[in-house]
Amino acid sequence: MLVPACISYLIQKGNPGVRLADLVIGLEAIKIHGRLNRDIKGISYNSKHTEKDYIFVAIEGLKHDGHQYIDDALSRGASTLVVSKDPDILPDGATVIRVADTRLALSRLSASYYGSPSKSFDLIGVTGTNGKTTTAYLVKSILESSHIRTGLIGSLGLYIDDHFESTSHTTPESLELQQMFRRMADVGVKACVMEVSSHSIELERINDCDFDTGIFTNLTHEHLDFHKTMEHYYEVKRKLFFSTKRTNIVNIDDQFGRRLANELLEAKRPIISYGIYNKADVHARDILIKDGGSSFTLVSPAGTIEITSALPGKYNVYNSLAAAACCLELGIGLETVRQGLEAVKGIPGRFERINIRDNINVIIDYAHTPDGFVQLLETVKSFARGRIIIVFGCVGERDRSKRSVMGRIAAEYCDLSILTTDNCRLEDPGDIIEEIKQGIPHTANNIEILDRAEAIRYAILNSRENDTILITGKGHEHRQIINEEAFYFNETEIVEQARDELLKMVGMTV
Repeated sequence: MLVPACISYLIQKGNPGVRLADLVIGLEAIKIHGRLNRDIKGISYNSKHTEKDYIFVAIEGLKHDGHQYIDDALSRGASTLVVSKDPDILPDGATVIRVADTRLALSRLSASYYGSPSKSFDLIGVTGTNGKTTTAYLVKSILESSHIRTGLIGSLGLYIDDHFESTSHTTPESLELQQMFRRMADVGVKACVMEVSSHSIELERINDCDFDTGIFTNLTHEHLDFHKTMEHYYEVKRKLFFSTKRTNIVNIDDQFGRRLANELLEAKRPIISYGIYNKADVHARDILIKDGGSSFTLVSPAGTIEITSALPGKYNVYNSLAAAACCLELGIGLETVRQGLEAVKGIPGRFERINIRDNINVIIDYAHTPDGFVQLLETVKSFARGRIIIVFGCVGERDRSKRSVMGRIAAEYCDLSILTTDNCRLEDPGDIIEEIKQGIPHTANNIEILDRAEAIRYAILNSRENDTILITGKGHEHRQIINEEAFYFNETEIVEQARDELLKMVGMTV
């Protein structure tokens, strides 16, 4: 049953809580046991984070079922349970609300508890296989160049203005999202740009986010362990663009982007297209890719302007076009767009360059998909003067179908592939490498070093003049997951230590 809006109870004087009756308005409840005239002090979906007078939402996750932790939540003070199946024994004194979908319930309760804060600012969602982080970062830079207080949520973490906090997911769970939005609204943020992962859409984390604008970067081979087919992967991503209030920014050089643009137009939903090769509203011409960045002419309905970017690669031209199209639609001027794009000198873990010695460079990059590999390697190939050496692995317990493909791509572009571990989780690292090797021709030059730090060290200590060493897959991440343990793992620090060792070997001053 739909809990009616007419239910109303008085809050006890002096109690700072929110009424359960008010929170459940609009919640599609199947059954309610217990009273609704109680005050709620918080919401949790992890029993360990439950406190007195909390709502505990029992989510059936990919590995764990929250219903197994109901007793623990009650022992910690939960006064209300939201479940999708009835407890074996109804708890004394607690309210039990049964719903069909507890993930959907968590999203709606969280938005209601925090006062639907995303309605108070422009919310921009960026989705696609590759380019989400860079595009979001560029949008943030342009908005700030226009003196708009801005928040960002994504792979790099949470930014509120210049304040930074790390996060565990590209798109956090709905409860954490609404908490972050509330914090932004309370300090006067006027725009938030957020990376939207396909997992977050499928798992209903963003259902009660009030999106104004959606940005579609591209769709390529990834997450098929979860989505099974590219068609389902596309259908999940597509949902974001039919929930936006204002407009959508779509890459029509991407085959799925063209399909999305056509479907949006058929539905009479406004879009702004961007691209390089197809006729688009916002496009680039006179593109020049250099070792130290790129330059191009940005052409838009608002006019034409020259851009000189510190971000190399054609893929970063696409990211720049997406960010520019979004901000132009928000009414930001061309000159401010240019200033914002050019202000970004680098992004953590994205083509992050470390000079080892004269004419030897290391590049740390997050590339971990076949398309990401091709884009990165084509860029490096365009300026590399010597050997290209790549250090990479593939994550465990994830899409196995891309492993051999990435092995083949690495062998095609690189002079040496050093195969190593990534986040193996519970999967045998040797088995992962064997699957990567299935795509590598027997004539290709590759070695295996399971210890990732040692693999990086080997690449640097055995480097030659003019070599370019790529370390891919982890990028900005500062941990490696082996079995069920997460270890501190900072690739920048490992590279710098190996560099110092190399310089001592050759008699140079560190």
